[in-house]
Amino acid sequence: MTGTITYDANRVSHVGSRTEGRITGLRAELGARVRRGQLLALLESPDVGQIRADEREAEELVKIAEENFAREQRLAIQGISSRKELLDAEAELRRMQASLRSARTRLQVLGAGHGTGGQFGISAPFAGVIVARDASVGEMASPADTLFTVADLSRVWIELDIFERDLTRIREGQSVAVRTAAYPDRTFEGRIVYVGSVLDATRRTVRARVEIPNTDGALKPGMFANASIQVGAGGPIVVVVPREAVQEVEGRQVVFVPGTNAGEFRTQDVEVGESIDGGRVTIRSGLRLGSRIVTRGAFALRSELAKSDIGESGH
Repeated sequence: MTGTITYDANRVSHVGSRTEGRITGLRAELGARVRRGQLLALLESPDVGQIRADEREAEELVKIAEENFAREQRLAIQGISSRKELLDAEAELRRMQASLRSARTRLQVLGAGHGTGGQFGISAPFAGVIVARDASVGEMASPADTLFTVADLSRVWIELDIFERDLTRIREGQSVAVRTAAYPDRTFEGRIVYVGSVLDATRRTVRARVEIPNTDGALKPGMFANASIQVGAGGPIVVVVPREAVQEVEGRQVVFVPGTNAGEFRTQDVEVGESIDGGRVTIRSGLRLGSRIVTRGAFALRSELAKSDIGESGH
């Protein structure tokens, strides 16, 4: 069955500003690998500037309140200051400390815990690759805007549609062999980590998710892939092809595979198994996992084979 390589949704983040601001600098290029916490862009916001001013004012007021409270403590020890005056000084200190904490919390909520004036930065939430950048210096950014998309591609997903008839043979934890056109001689091993609970009433399918390690980054989101699911403990890999790919030539069931030269094809004998939903059949023997075959053009090749020697028998 076929599917499309996608991001691991748990390892992709759309990064933007938490408050309105103007972009003043960019620190990461598209395709760059970034570390967790690495600065991606600098912005400037009047709101952040006002909160920082409030923070500085609160810091000064806390210093004054601390000095006043210390003086009242000394006077109270000497019997000069009343207990009420001491308590009032303590209450004032606590109010100023609360104002300072409030200003710092507001800055943290806006992602502006570090910086000066109205300037603040946005950073990578985890290590990964910048797979999208939609930011330019001088532009205004709002919380609704995605400026960067960061993805950890060390693990990717492929979403598969499992036909209703096949559901009894599919479960979480099963091994899946994945092949792509970009790497025809390489098999990527994955496993099913999720099988949906709802059947698509129109297509009669259930969505399954395969998780594939991708430490070398060979698999790219958006790639088409062929997947074969291993059913049964220690069972064989199930090879499935479109029914139209199998043709009868001289009483033999065959598929067409690429020949030695570009544009040439030859027949490959196969043993066809059971038919399954979606116009597909299983192949018991004759094809290896990930073999390249002709699908939609198979009938035309069979007709041409009857007139010429474009294909050489797979014996």
